[in-house]
Formats: sequence, C-alpha cells, structure tokens
Amino acid sequence: MSRSAPILAAGLICLGLAGCALAGGGGGHAPDTYDLVALDFAGSARRAPWQLVVYEPVAVHALETNRLMVRPRADQVSYYKGVAWSDRLPRLVQARMIESFQNSGAVKAVSATSGQFGLATELRAFQVDVSSGKAAAEVDIFAKLINTSSGRVVATRGFSSRVPATTDNPEDVIAALNQAFTEVLQDITGWVSARR
Repeated sequence: MSRSAPILAAGLICLGLAGCALAGGGGGHAPDTYDLVALDFAGSARRAPWQLVVYEPVAVHALETNRLMVRPRADQVSYYKGVAWSDRLPRLVQARMIESFQNSGAVKAVSATSGQFGLATELRAFQVDVSSGKAAAEVDIFAKLINTSSGRVVATRGFSSRVPATTDNPEDVIAALNQAFTEVLQDITGWVSARR
C-alpha cells in the first residue's frame, strides 16, 4: 500500500493536466512521436581550426528513454502518456548537437567518432516542469571540453534554459522544449568555437 501511494499521487496530479495523462490516447495505439530540431544558422566568422567529437550525453535513468518527462514536484517524476521522442533522448541530443555544429561551421569538422577535442555532456534536466501549475520546459546540460590526446579536461560549463509553454498540450510543450534546447545549443556552440 505504501509503495503505491506515490505512484497514485503522481497519477492524480497528472490527471489535472490534459496533456500529461491524456495526450495521444493510450492502450494499443502507437504514441505520437516528436523530434528535436537542430540549429540552422551561420556560426562565427572565426571557425575553430580543429576537429570535434561529440559524445553521447550521460543521463540519469529517468532520462535514458524516449519518453517525455514531466515533473509534478521537484522530487517526483512522471511521463506524458501516448507521447514519445523519435529516439532515446541522449542519442537524439547527440545527433542534433552534431548536426548543429555542422550547420554552424563553428569547428573544422565534427563527428561522433574522432576529433582533437571531445565534447562530453551530461543531461541534468530535459523535461516539462508543472510544479507551479503552469507548464515550462527545462533544459540543463553540463559540458566538458576534453583534449582527446591527453584526456585532459580543458574547460567546463553548465548551460540551461527555461521556457514557459503556452499550454500543457504535447505540441506546445514540445515547442517550448525545442526553444529551450535551441538556446542551450547556441550557447554551447559559441562556447566550444571560442576555444582556440
């Protein structure tokens, strides 16, 4: 009985949010699938003259999934029903980071396998926060830039963004998450390319 109480509480909280519990139906229906959007912009005129490898981000188990996380409270985790990312979130973030660096021209070359510097990241938050009663997208990524020859960490920094969603419907929270992710990507891209 005591183990089921927190689960029941999370479910009741989510029932008050139309998108959280009811989006996309349930049962045997395929989930509505969403994607993250890579940056499409011209980068710095001064491109970093080295190759970058972007590693797959590490994440806690709750984010190691293709499900869309919701936080009803700071100490509680739930997920939207009938909604999914197009891949596991860490893999999807890695793919869009690589694409963003390619689009920006911020470094000489970028890949998932080799480079003179490595970008190692940790997904600390990538979710919809509803603890205040209003949905807001939260993205928090901690980054390390590593010299791949020596293994030495040459720089570290945290990047975060919080973007209010217009409603708690999946389309609106995904749009807010993409906006927050875009803001974080812009900052990470500029930070990496500034390393000479």
